[in-house]
Amino acid sequence: MEITDARQIEIFHTLEKIERMNKAVAFHKALDNPDKLAIEQYKQIKRQLSKQLVELLAEMDLELKLVAA
Repeated sequence: MEITDARQIEIFHTLEKIERMNKAVAFHKALDNPDKLAIEQYKQIKRQLSKQLVELLAEMDLELKLVAA
């Protein structure tokens, strides 16, 4: 299935970015000396992306509530 709707493409890209943030956090946590600042920054970006995702889904008449991001 090919996605052609601009909103759906943006949703897909936002999900990809969230996944990259998850991987970045996991990478930094796995280090012998975890970089706590980097981890917090990636988590902050993930929170912003999660908020953006909820807003995009709301435009499609889907209402979601995040418990924790």
